[in-house]
Amino acid sequence: MKDLGALHYCLGIEFKQKNKSVTMSQMKYLQSILTTYGMQEAKPLATSLDKNSKSSKDMGPTTEEEIAEMKDIPYQSLIGSLMYLAVSTRPDISYAISVLSQFNMNPGKAHWSAAKRVLRYLKGTVNYGLVYTKMEVPLIGFVDADWGGNVDDRVSYTGFVFKLANAAITWEARKQKSIALSSTEAEYMALTEAAKETVYLRNLLEEMCYLKHQSEPTTVYCDNQGAQKLMRNPMYHSRTKHIDIRHKRLSLRERRFPKRKVRREIRIHRDDDRKCTYQGSIQTEPPKMCQGIWSKRY
Repeated sequence: MKDLGALHYCLGIEFKQKNKSVTMSQMKYLQSILTTYGMQEAKPLATSLDKNSKSSKDMGPTTEEEIAEMKDIPYQSLIGSLMYLAVSTRPDISYAISVLSQFNMNPGKAHWSAAKRVLRYLKGTVNYGLVYTKMEVPLIGFVDADWGGNVDDRVSYTGFVFKLANAAITWEARKQKSIALSSTEAEYMALTEAAKETVYLRNLLEEMCYLKHQSEPTTVYCDNQGAQKLMRNPMYHSRTKHIDIRHKRLSLRERRFPKRKVRREIRIHRDDDRKCTYQGSIQTEPPKMCQGIWSKRY
């Protein structure tokens, strides 16, 4: 084997190593995307999605002229390029790409405009990346849900992100598998997914002998008080008895194995702004605190 020195570039990801930090970014890759789609001189925007408009399948082409016109537009190619960016170093566009990727089979002009809006957002955040430091910051998670966010089938969205070493290490934004009848139910199902991810991450960190730095339970931030209470007391109330047992298993597990420090939920007040883990994509402007959760300038 040949020693090539410190890693600087791999699979489109740039690495910058310093004494107390490691930065992962994709500036060159992002700039190539902007150039490919003619958006290198586009006006930057503060958000990746328009809060006043929600994409749906009804926005797809209906006439033969519209269908023929959309055949020449590389919508699927752009979404694929952005998806690699979203899963590698840019969790702040995960929700937007999760929404827009649903229309790959029959995209319309409105979907194309929404995809170009993501490029305009990235144009203003081209120097964002993940900055990991040597600070002994414990594993923490943030979870949120968009109740009935899909206008086609009214299915809610789950979004979560986990931080370690002062930056995001895993994140996801996806549709839930069943229709939630209330915001509490949507948040509860999202919290369950985050708790499952917590169990996996703690098991992984234990194998890596990292949990010696974190003996306390992992904190998962959730902004819905009803979901927190339901997680702590998963009784079959009249308004929640229809919820699948799979979403109650982690609450029951904590009761059966109280010595296994799986997680605890902490209430986040509305003025904390941490609830915008993924919904910041469609707010007027993502709070600076949330941008710190996602990524940082470097």
